[in-house]
Amino acid sequence: MCILIVLRGYDDDHPIVVAGNRDERTDRKASPPGLWVGQRRRVLSPRDRAAGGTWLAVDERGWLAGITNIAGVPPVPDAPSRGHLPHLALDQADFDDGIAAVQARVREHAHAGFQLVLCNGRRTVVLHHARGQVRVIEWSDPLLVVTNEHGPGVLQVHGIAQALGPMREVEQRLDALLPVLKDRGGEGRHAICKRGDEYGTVSSSLIAIPAHDQTRLLWRYAAGPPDITEYRNYGNLGRRLLPEATE
Repeated sequence: MCILIVLRGYDDDHPIVVAGNRDERTDRKASPPGLWVGQRRRVLSPRDRAAGGTWLAVDERGWLAGITNIAGVPPVPDAPSRGHLPHLALDQADFDDGIAAVQARVREHAHAGFQLVLCNGRRTVVLHHARGQVRVIEWSDPLLVVTNEHGPGVLQVHGIAQALGPMREVEQRLDALLPVLKDRGGEGRHAICKRGDEYGTVSSSLIAIPAHDQTRLLWRYAAGPPDITEYRNYGNLGRRLLPEATE
């Protein structure tokens, strides 16, 4: 994912709100959000068909994991896919165990650079991994923006202020975030939505994660650039996170 925007605590019923675009090779196939079952957790995530991992995931507790790569960091030969790290982090007993599991995996197997964002509605943490070192950044601000080119708090996103004010319904906040994800840049603005024949924005998500009842999950997913691709609502899959749900 090229950009990940996380709002924490703006809406009581949906304490985590997420907006994100994934930038990738246009010929790399992916599946829309679906169920992933780990040893401990049930998780909803879109899936990369080439490597099987994900860039964005929500579990039955209403916790979030999202990942970006880091531009300019040297590649690591034969590195495992970073897309397995969001699932690994969520498939743990508690928040700190998720952080420790990712740190241990990176020690065991060299990975390419990444920024892994974890949020449980009370804490937001960024695991910044580059050149073999992992920094754990506790992010106290309710707004977090990271991209593959920017660390936490670096990029000033055009139009984000419209999505941060008081709103009656969380759907309105998702609506306010949509123009941000569609922004193609210009006049000094960073391009959030990128188009190219071989590389560009290949999918987009707008998510509102409930505090308790995951059947109230909202997940708008566009399987292409959001300025030309219609979003579909996959929030009804929240029921599959319930323990009694069948796969």
